[in-house]
Amino acid sequence: MGWELTLSSKGQLTIPKDLREAVDMHPGDQVVLTVLDGTLVMTPKNVDFADLAGLLGVPPKGTATLEEIDAAVLRAAGANVLDIDDDHCGGEADGAE
Repeated sequence: MGWELTLSSKGQLTIPKDLREAVDMHPGDQVVLTVLDGTLVMTPKNVDFADLAGLLGVPPKGTATLEEIDAAVLRAAGANVLDIDDDHCGGEADGAE
């Protein structure tokens, strides 16, 4: 499924309601924009980082600064797009069926 949006003269996009609902976005949510191989990827940033604390155990390379974490998140935010199989209508990743 895809959506066609038009950039306003002020450089703004309006995200249609059905798209917001499809990715569980709400007013005030943030998004991460990433360019992968010339393609713009917009990823909702609707996971609270505090909810993930301790999920993976002790970091193998020690603790990271917030700046290092932010940089890693920005690098990885759109990386999942590379694994998407175009044959899936809903944009599910390979093996997600």
